[in-house]
Amino acid sequence: MSLRRVTVYAALVAIAAVGLLAALCPKPVLYGDVNFSAAVEDRNGLLLRLALADDDRYRLKVSLDDIAPAAVEATLLYEDQHFRSHTGFNVPALFRAAWSTYVTRDRVIGGSTITMQLARLRFDLDTRSIGGKLRQIARAVQLERHYSKDQILEAYLNLAPYGGNIEGLGTASLIYFDKPASKLSLPEALALAVIPQNPVRRNPVAPPGYLEMNSARGRLVNIWAQKNGLSEEMLAQVELPLAVRAASQLPYRAPHFSRDVLRAGQRSPGIKSTTLDWITQSLIEERVSGYIDRRRSVGINNASAMLIDHRTMEVVASVGSSNFFDNEIQGQVDGTKSKRSPGSTLKPFVYGLAIDDGIIHPMSLLKDAPKRFAAYTPENFDRGFMGPVFAQDALIYSRNVPAIELLAQVGHETFNDFLIDGEVADLRNAEHYGLAMVLGGNELTMRELVRLYAMLANGGHNRPLITGSNEESPPSGPQLLSAESSFLVLDMLRRNPRPDSISVDTAKQQQAIAWKTGTSYAYRDAWTVGVFGPYVLAVWVGNFDGSGNPALVGRQAAAPLFFEIADSLPLSPTEQVLNTEPSPQLNLLKVDVCASTGDLPGRHCPQTSESWFVPGVSPITVSGVHRAIRVDNKTGERTCSYDAATTHEEVFEFWPSDISRLFRKAGIARRPPPPWAANCSLDLQAANGLAPNITSPSPRLAYQIRPDRADKERLPLIATTDGDVQWLYWFANDTFIARVQRDEPLFWNPGPGSYDMLVVDDLGRSHSRSLSVTAVQ
Repeated sequence: MSLRRVTVYAALVAIAAVGLLAALCPKPVLYGDVNFSAAVEDRNGLLLRLALADDDRYRLKVSLDDIAPAAVEATLLYEDQHFRSHTGFNVPALFRAAWSTYVTRDRVIGGSTITMQLARLRFDLDTRSIGGKLRQIARAVQLERHYSKDQILEAYLNLAPYGGNIEGLGTASLIYFDKPASKLSLPEALALAVIPQNPVRRNPVAPPGYLEMNSARGRLVNIWAQKNGLSEEMLAQVELPLAVRAASQLPYRAPHFSRDVLRAGQRSPGIKSTTLDWITQSLIEERVSGYIDRRRSVGINNASAMLIDHRTMEVVASVGSSNFFDNEIQGQVDGTKSKRSPGSTLKPFVYGLAIDDGIIHPMSLLKDAPKRFAAYTPENFDRGFMGPVFAQDALIYSRNVPAIELLAQVGHETFNDFLIDGEVADLRNAEHYGLAMVLGGNELTMRELVRLYAMLANGGHNRPLITGSNEESPPSGPQLLSAESSFLVLDMLRRNPRPDSISVDTAKQQQAIAWKTGTSYAYRDAWTVGVFGPYVLAVWVGNFDGSGNPALVGRQAAAPLFFEIADSLPLSPTEQVLNTEPSPQLNLLKVDVCASTGDLPGRHCPQTSESWFVPGVSPITVSGVHRAIRVDNKTGERTCSYDAATTHEEVFEFWPSDISRLFRKAGIARRPPPPWAANCSLDLQAANGLAPNITSPSPRLAYQIRPDRADKERLPLIATTDGDVQWLYWFANDTFIARVQRDEPLFWNPGPGSYDMLVVDDLGRSHSRSLSVTAVQ
């Protein structure tokens, strides 16, 4: 018997024995303890970041269905044309390999099938010896016994080496060609198919390796053409050089966002498809970087920004800092997740709660004047006061005193509960912050802030942010504000004019933006947050180390960047529209109000304007400021009788004393009503006006004095009066204290005890209130 025949018989017996033994072995885990990389993609499949597996290799697990058919077919043509028909090994191929390698020793030939190659990779086999080759065959048979052809092929394509520390065809496609394996072209698929056979020599990154790969690809092109044919156009494309990217050139796009996605998934393997849009992200990154470069001369060195689609609550862009790689600004800190003082950006929500509580409507008249709230005396940012101001103007111009007065009426406990319900984390109890919480006394993140503003755009429903493309935000969430209040707050903010320093073309000027600024204490944080089209955009400018800078003012530092970004975003004509008219389902009416008071117009109101009104909720007050009185033609005094020959009727403004005082402080002249004629009885005068109202002492406060300072402790006695009053008379327990002018406080030095306080105006109208003063040590 010839040597060749003996060798064949021996090989067949050995293979049969090994195959039989392997077929009886239990089912192995297909991938064993191999771990995989995690990749983060934007919403269009663009790679943002590819992380290394635990063994420092790039190895992505990709489904066979997500690999281009051309790449699968090219691999089978080059590696194993009989893959679909053999049982794990190819006897003729093995015999040719054994004869050439061990008998004639012409050259070393592997003869391995794809299943055998997977066995070598999966079980880490040394197949250079006959024993190693037999173990490889056994493992291949074992795999074929327990797994389908598609499962085996998919595993091979995920574990095969493609040069350097790159494993898996899907990984190679992302790294070398910056595209998912499903989008590989035929020239790219042919190139990748030939690399696993010799990944060191055919590594396409190095010029020698590229030449080796291209030479092998040429041979595969001939095989492909014989089987499938190739058009001249495709042949020309195959002959073109390929642009190949090295692993060292992998992108690290949207670094804060990508890092956060990987951490949230605890670096679990696989492709993380996200909601982020790289085109929008890169545009915002460019705007942030350019803005910081221009403002660096005034000490502005860092900024963060976030853009979400409030319809879906998807994060579209997230810029954590102006430069992730700049250690001087602590660039790797994610500003969208850092707790910061929000300044005045929370004021809109106090106004929303006040609307829901029936305290105000947009044209309610508020008082922007110095006021003491127990031990707290707030000031406005400009240290001035506007006097009487409509609610929507007080919000637009971010007046502090009206906001704090509204918070005092709403209740700071209620507002703190509102923020907790809005899922603002790590809040202390309401007493810790007090009334200062509306001015930024607490802290929250940019992500929490954009959620609150998105809540306004979503009719008061609080919904979670979404970053994964396979996630869905619930269509509604907890109702924090009514839909009516949410609409009115946005409608007020929409009237906020752009800063004068921001130039914009006419088309962009038509874009409605509801926006608000904020500046934290000591100029540490500058904010601008707004709603426009389908988006909520937040911008923060500041320093992560908390250092202050007088340039960090919301309207001056953050608003310009906010509008640069907002005006750069491409919006369709329908997306540019912010709803300026409420849904018919909302309980809202547009009503006429007296233009100077904001109340429903009385009979003598000279001019009206429109305001939104929530029927059954908004405060119903008919303006009594404008009153028609009878005036003597000669003396100009107010008469108590009418004579057509000697008197005439004229309308005067009867402003309450506190409002009159604000007008005077603001330099706004108002004509006072004339005094009564001497022959008019006091009873008649008293019957034609409003009684005074004691505002201090307050029934909401407890008053205490220290005995050692009893002679120095003074309590302000204050009352508002009608417009025709000149003097007030104060009494305590029926004992006269003093007389003061109507808009002046009286400072009184009480001792411990209980008092019945009484104030009487010079027309005989009065108001009383109880007061208790206790002594403390």
